[in-house]
Amino acid sequence: MIDITYEQIKELLKIEDLFEPVKRAFIDYNSSSLIGVPVSLLHFPNNADTHIKTAAIKGYDYFSIKVVSMFPDNAKQNLSPYSGAIFLFDGKTGFPAAILNDKGFITDLRTAAAGAIITDFVASKSSTSVAVIGTGIQAYYQVFALAKLRQINKLAIYGRSKEKALSLKKKLTHSYPGLNVNLVDSAENAVKESEIIITTTSSKRPLVKGKWLQKGQHVTAVGSDDVYKNEIDSDCFNFADNIFIDSFELNKKYGELSHAIESKPNLIDKTIEFGAAFQNKAFQNSENKITVAKLVGVGIQDLAASVVVMNKLKKFH
Repeated sequence: MIDITYEQIKELLKIEDLFEPVKRAFIDYNSSSLIGVPVSLLHFPNNADTHIKTAAIKGYDYFSIKVVSMFPDNAKQNLSPYSGAIFLFDGKTGFPAAILNDKGFITDLRTAAAGAIITDFVASKSSTSVAVIGTGIQAYYQVFALAKLRQINKLAIYGRSKEKALSLKKKLTHSYPGLNVNLVDSAENAVKESEIIITTTSSKRPLVKGKWLQKGQHVTAVGSDDVYKNEIDSDCFNFADNIFIDSFELNKKYGELSHAIESKPNLIDKTIEFGAAFQNKAFQNSENKITVAKLVGVGIQDLAASVVVMNKLKKFH
């Protein structure tokens, strides 16, 4: 079994490497090739948790098991709150093939790639103003990834911490010197002055309200991947013309849509999985609609990204 270090992964894997493989994985997820993508969540004291995500698809060289943890109290000991690894197994023999000690880096990049490709696919081509709600690493990567796919003329950042918002602004303007970035004082202002809204928080209460949305706006919500997290309210789904999700099975259990469909089961009628949407041009770059993309994270993303790392490792070594 190959042991791939965090440093190797950081060197080998770039966000632009993931756009096509992650898109292809979503399409394969919607096919008869899917074997399974079970998820298990473990909750520990002090808001700590571990997510275990598995993925197996017929015809793939590998199948995967990803374990990623977030233990906030680690910071008190000068340790990273985030840790994780992805295990790859040979698709033909079942033998262990590799352990990728990514410390959550692959999760960060594959989430950003998934969010960016669905946003770019669904949002109007003329949409160039973006709001990001949240100031953590995923806020950075979502904007970084989307800017690889489409022009962003204006970016609004909203976060509870002005210090963290300013830090995010500095990072993004360093990566994209021409980017016009403004810090705003409320989520409502961020939404109302932007065509594309990206939420990347672990909030337990809705930060974005559907009543703020107008025709032509698109929301991509990536932060709520658990039963208790909630970034956007049910009206965002109620007012949406179309809802796009990474997985029906998982969105019925986790995230905001799971709560919304309890009270309005017919929301499912206007909901479509990414893999099906990518194969239907009717959903591409819709004009004058309210659209929402909701991600809870699927193991196929980890599998797709890990295979990219393995292929690069074979190529360069």
